[in-house]
This record gives sequence, C-alpha cells and structure tokens, in this order.
Amino acid sequence: MEKIRILLIDDNKDIQLFLSTALSKEFVVLAAFTAEEGIQLAKANQPDLILLDVVLPPKSGFEVCALLKKDPVTFKIPIIFLSAKHSVSDITHGLELGAEDFLSKPFDYQELIARIKVRLKEKYNNQPDVVTFERLKISSTAQQVFYEDKIIQLTSTEYKILKFFFEKKEQTLSREKILSAIQDTKEKNSTQTRTIDVHIQSLRKKIPLLSKHLIAIYGKGYKLG
Repeated sequence: MEKIRILLIDDNKDIQLFLSTALSKEFVVLAAFTAEEGIQLAKANQPDLILLDVVLPPKSGFEVCALLKKDPVTFKIPIIFLSAKHSVSDITHGLELGAEDFLSKPFDYQELIARIKVRLKEKYNNQPDVVTFERLKISSTAQQVFYEDKIIQLTSTEYKILKFFFEKKEQTLSREKILSAIQDTKEKNSTQTRTIDVHIQSLRKKIPLLSKHLIAIYGKGYKLG
C-alpha cells in the first residue's frame, strides 16, 4: 500500500527537521521553506495532507491556503495550520479560508498525529464529496463549484440551490420545495418563492451549461436533467 504523503510548508529549519524526522516514521514527507515552493509542490505532487505555517516568505500561509483551496487541482487536500499566531481572529480566518484545522505552536506531537489521522480518515472514509455533471463539478467539503475547471463564484444561496438540484437530479422541484431546502424558516410567501427564479437566472448566467439542463416545468417548478 502506498504511504500517505504529507507536505510540510514552514520556513523554520528546526521545525522542519523535527517534523520531517518524526513524521517520516509513518508518512512520506515533502518539505517546502517558502510559500511559492509549497504551492508548486502541492500542485505537482497532490499530497494527502498539508501542514502549513502562517508566517512565510513571500506570501503568508493564509494566502497560500486561499490559493490552494481555489485551485481545482489542490482544493480537496486537507490543510492544518501550525502557527504561533493563534488569536481567535487568526484561527477563525484560517478556517474561513477553507483549512480543516488549526494547531497552535508550541504543540504536542501526539496531538498533531491525532489530528492528522482524523483529517485523513475524514478524507478517505467519507463518501466522495465531489459530484460531476458534464463539465460542472461541485464540492460539498470546500463548498465550491467548478465549471470547465474554473472556480465559479456563487452566493451562499446560489450554492445551496445548485447543490439541492444535484441531490435531486432528474426530479421536478417546486419553488416551495427548493425554498424549504435552503431556508430554516417555516414561514414562506409568494415573494420568497419567486426569488428562486431570480437565483436560477443568476446560476444560468454564471454557468452556461445550466441554460440547457436546468429547465423550467410549467406550473410545477424546475428540473436538472
């Protein structure tokens, strides 16, 4: 069985030496000292997991994370931040960018190993998080949509609607049913349900493929097929 590959992006030589030595007992370790080198290694090797420092030359780890999570080649790779910058705002920012975890330096090595194994288990034991429809791909984990291998910027509501259509492909969905799936509130009115039309028009504009396949069924709603 091929060994799990971990990419370590950290400019601290002592941490690189310690983690590379320790982790190599269980994993194949790839090492990068700069942001650019880390991005290149991630794209070229597509490791199973990335350990990422926040403070890096010349880009920050936050910038690296944002770039990797927007790239269709690397967006599925779990990222764990390792950083001495561990304020609530730092941790929140890192997770909002798409990182799966954040561990503060100095850290306990056994805790790091435990977190690595949890993230790897989530990645390989869960159902596939990427579904495709011709040239369209949607990732549940990253909550991102790709069309012709380019990321499409959708609003939160647009993403929820599109994901619901993927889950109910070939089914005719009423506006009320779509609204129920994307909103928590039980109170709905005709104005709210008609906003579904606006969101679908926007989806068709952003993703040309949908103009053909996301069709209106007169008097009933919409269907992806």
